[in-house]
Amino acid sequence: MLDLKAAAWEDGYAIVEEGGFLFTIRPPYRRENKHPMAVSEFATGVAKYGLSPVNGSFENWGALIEHLRRKFLEARKEPPNATRIKKLVERAPQDAVATYLDRIERELFPLRQWHAAAGILTHLLRNPVMKCDSDLLDRVSILLEKAEDGRAHDDFARVGLADTAPPLEEEFALVKRLYGPKALELGEQIRREGQVLRMGSPLAA
Repeated sequence: MLDLKAAAWEDGYAIVEEGGFLFTIRPPYRRENKHPMAVSEFATGVAKYGLSPVNGSFENWGALIEHLRRKFLEARKEPPNATRIKKLVERAPQDAVATYLDRIERELFPLRQWHAAAGILTHLLRNPVMKCDSDLLDRVSILLEKAEDGRAHDDFARVGLADTAPPLEEEFALVKRLYGPKALELGEQIRREGQVLRMGSPLAA
């Protein structure tokens, strides 16, 4: 049984629990693309990198991946009124543009909604007001840069989160119980070299 624990649907990231261990997965969704992460990193990942707690149980990876793909595509679809919103943003008067920018800073940035913020800001750049108000243009450009930086930072951080391997005590708990603390040195070698048992090792004899 697989349990879906958290996700950032716009970017496709998800955290999955399988057999008591946590893994991250991102597009392109394939089982071999899962990466282990330390249990201790879960709360940090959800709090800092724009993931939201979600619930869902799946019998196998095929069912989970089908669900992830569907949610990812749904998140990337434009809402039915997207065209109307774009026109409003691109034709908004000067005071309305300033209000949009205030709301982006106050409502979208704190929630790390970088994708939505960047979309609105990009359309604001097409507004004729920008040609006659250099201060407003500068503000839009600065906020767009912040949105892109925020999106890139979260993307990089989530990749780093996926590379956070569980502590050796977690990954090789049985080995430690059976063979003692020194066996963790072998565990480190296994993790580094990607081998289950190396010929000539004490445990392979």
